[in-house]
Amino acid sequence: MVVAEVPGPAMPRRGMMSNVHGQPLVSQGPRGNIVINPDDARGLKLQHASAACCGATPDGGMNQMCACGSLVATLSSDCCLPYELHLSAGHVRAVRP
Repeated sequence: MVVAEVPGPAMPRRGMMSNVHGQPLVSQGPRGNIVINPDDARGLKLQHASAACCGATPDGGMNQMCACGSLVATLSSDCCLPYELHLSAGHVRAVRP
């Protein structure tokens, strides 16, 4: 988490967060990623995720592998974190079916 210039929800399940000085915090993750609900992704396999009590944490970086064998996304699915999948903008692109 890093200090935000404009307050906003840092973790959807918990709402706003602030540091000990009362400054609002936001996610420190890479900018430009595409964030989706993990249930909307198909064909990805969990690979070397940092384990937590209820799911994966994004601490180790990209942890989702596509069928071609490339790491393409980072899953955050533990109970104390936002439930979201960050698709790497440098590794994926939108295409029409």
